[in-house]
Amino acid sequence: MITVKATRRSLGVKAKALRRRGLIPAVLYGAHIDPVHVALSEPDVRRLFSQITRSTMVELQVDGEIYRVFVKDVQIDPITTKFLHLDFYVPEAGRALEISVPVKIEGEAPGVKEGGVLEVLHAEIPVEAPPEKIPPHIVVDVSKLGLDEAILVRDLPWPEGVRPLLPPEDAVVVVVPPRVEVAEAPAEAAPAAPTAPGPATPEAPKPEPKSS
Repeated sequence: MITVKATRRSLGVKAKALRRRGLIPAVLYGAHIDPVHVALSEPDVRRLFSQITRSTMVELQVDGEIYRVFVKDVQIDPITTKFLHLDFYVPEAGRALEISVPVKIEGEAPGVKEGGVLEVLHAEIPVEAPPEKIPPHIVVDVSKLGLDEAILVRDLPWPEGVRPLLPPEDAVVVVVPPRVEVAEAPAEAAPAAPTAPGPATPEAPKPEPKSS
C-alpha cells in the first residue's frame, strides 16, 4: 500500500500561507470520524498522484496516526496546474463502499490491425466492495478482440468480493469496422428553364412619298 505523511494544521493559518511554504492543505472525513485538517508537502502530493488512481487506497500517516483513505476531490489551479486542496475519504472498515474503478486497456486488438477502431465505452466502472478489496484499476485485455467483437462487463476478471454495478451485458470496449465513405455522384445539371417570349416590338411607320 502506498504511504504518505501529513501533519495536522490549524484552521487559523490561511491556505495561501501554507501553499507559499510548499504545503498543500487537505481534509480527511468519513461517516464515522470528525473531519481532520492536515497539510502535505507538495512534492509528496505530486509523487502520490503519479502512482495512484481514484480507486487506490492510500495509507495516510498523520502525526503517528494511520488513516486508510481514498482521494475524494482534488482542486488544481487551471493556470499553474498546482495543487490547491485535497479531500480524502476515510471508509469504515468492513463496510461496502461504492466507487468507480478506472479501466486499463492491455494488448493490441487484432481487429485494429485489420483496420478497425477500438472504442472504449466505459473508461470507469462503478463497483461495490469492502474498501480493502477495491482494485486500483480493472484490466481489459483486448489481445484477442476481432472486428465487430466486444468485451462485456461479465467478461472482466473481477476480484473476489467486488461487484460491478453495471449490467453484465454492457459492452466495455468494442472494435468497430472502419467507416467506408461512399463518394456522392455529382448532381446532374438541371435543364434550363424555357425563356418566356417578350412582347413584340412594333415597327416604326414608314414615311409616305410626297406628291409632286
